[in-house]
This record gives sequence, structure tokens and C-alpha cells, in this order.
Amino acid sequence: MSAMFLAAALTALPAQGAQGLKYRGTERKPSQLAPSLPQLTDKEYAEIDEIIERFIQYDIGKLKGVAGRKALDDFKALGPEAIPPLIEGLNRAATLEHSCPAVLIGEKLSRLLRVSRDPELLEFARENIGAGVKTVRHRATIGKLRLECMLRRTAVLKAGGSPAGTSPARSFAAMPLKDLVAAAEKEKGPRLKAALTEVEKRQGLQVLDILARESTNADKEIQDLAEMLLKKHVSRQSPANLKKLLQDERAEVRAVAAGSVGDKKLPYGSQLANLVADTDSRVSQAARQALVRLTGQDFGPDETAGSAARSDAARHWREWLSKKRN
Repeated sequence: MSAMFLAAALTALPAQGAQGLKYRGTERKPSQLAPSLPQLTDKEYAEIDEIIERFIQYDIGKLKGVAGRKALDDFKALGPEAIPPLIEGLNRAATLEHSCPAVLIGEKLSRLLRVSRDPELLEFARENIGAGVKTVRHRATIGKLRLECMLRRTAVLKAGGSPAGTSPARSFAAMPLKDLVAAAEKEKGPRLKAALTEVEKRQGLQVLDILARESTNADKEIQDLAEMLLKKHVSRQSPANLKKLLQDERAEVRAVAAGSVGDKKLPYGSQLANLVADTDSRVSQAARQALVRLTGQDFGPDETAGSAARSDAARHWREWLSKKRN
């Protein structure tokens, strides 16, 4: 059955032009989630999410008459740009007692994803479909969708497919790390975003190098994406690795590691206290905030503190931690 699906997918890749992405008649930048999707505003995303929620209410019988028919029509009209909120809607619906909404949203997702030639989007969908869903009622629907995403992505890569607006070169997902890093060093714009997103999934010192470097990129969109990916990558490290990263030579890495230690409530209070005196204010504040989360105390320093004030705050933290241990 898998082989049949793969064969069908290989012969069904749709042609996509290299022109810019459009949504509601306007040119859009590619979404940071996947390069084949247009970047939506928060308001537009919320509007799509509302359409999905109204469809759920219609399908379980709480929205009827003209309002119900409009909810159904609006849901049917949703296109590929709605894939991320549809995944969220599926996960929400899968926790309800009613079975139909999740099944119907799953069917729509299946139709949209079956014709995608964006490996990034297909991987995003595979990773997020069913996220946080603990009920077993829709396990088959979720499993089927994730399998379809995996097979479709394989088909796209084998057929040389690539996201809209990019060259038909070998997908970043198929590159070994050294080639991927080399590509990221010369790419710009959407191609750089796609390369960085793939880099984050790998392991190795080069991953931290390039993500830390790009987190200071002059392009604010690249900078924000790299910061987000750096946090994601560091958060996936083991406690032992996080402890080592607190001493990393790169301030960007030390700051993110401190934040992750605080989020995970790891027992590295003394290491964080030392970082409070760090010469980089980003690291000092990240360590302070992590200690606040760990202890419920706050001995500073504030964001404008100089080196002397930071050292003094670090001493207060160490003294408090020492008393707490004793």
C-alpha cells in the first residue's frame, strides 16, 4: 500500500512557478514555517482559525441554519495557507467527544498535503499533526496523515521537487551537514531561512556556530528566525550538554543555554549565579531570569547595571544559594 501511494505521488507532482507568493491579491513573503506558504498577519491567521472553529461548532450541531451553511462554505474555501491552523484545529477536534470534526479536518488536510511539493511544509505537518493529543479515538486518522506526509515528502525529494519560488536544486533536507552549512553561508532571503531551518535539525558544533552567527544578521527576519532556531536547538540538548553550554565562548549560546536551564528547572544555580556577572548583558539577564524561575527570588542585577553591580548581584545569588543548600 505504501509503495502504491509513493508511486502515485511521484507521478502527481504539480508544476509550480517561481513567481512571488500571493494571498488575497497581494505579494507576500514566504512564511517562516514553510517557504511555499504566504506569510500571514496575526489577524489573518486568527480569522482562519475562527473559520475552523466555527466549522467544528457547525459539525457538532451547535451552529445551524444560515450561519452553519456559511461556516461550511468558508471551511471548504480554505486553501494551502490554512494548513498550519488546520493542524491546530485537527488537534483540538481530536480531543472532543464528537468524532466527525477531526475526521473531516483530517480529510481536508490530506487533500492539501497530497499536492504539496514543499519538503519543509510536509515535515512541519508530520511533526505537528497529533501533537499533544493523548486520546486514542483518532489515532488511526493521525497516523495515516503522518504517514502520508512522510511518503509525499520522500516522493517530492526523489522527483527533485522544491518549494515555490526556489530553484529546483537538490533539497536542503537531502544535504549532508557540511554541504548544508556551506549553502547557508552563501544563501539569502527565503533560501537562507530554509537552510537554517534544516540546519537546526542536525547535530554538531557547526549547528551552533551558524545559528549563533545568523542570530546577529542585519536582516531582522533572519535574525529572529535564527534566534528562535537557536533556542529550539539548545532546548533539545541533554542536561549535561546544557551545563557545558553555559560556559560556551559565544554569548548568544550562553544566554540561550541559561534560559533553557531556567525553563527546565535544572539544578545549576551556582553556574547561573556565575553568569550573572557575565560581561555580556544578554547573558547576565538570561541568568538572572533563570534564577528567578528556579528560586522565586530576585537579587538582580537590572538591565542597566554595570560590571560592578553585576558582580555584586552574583555574590548575593551565591550567598543565598549557599545558605539554601546548608
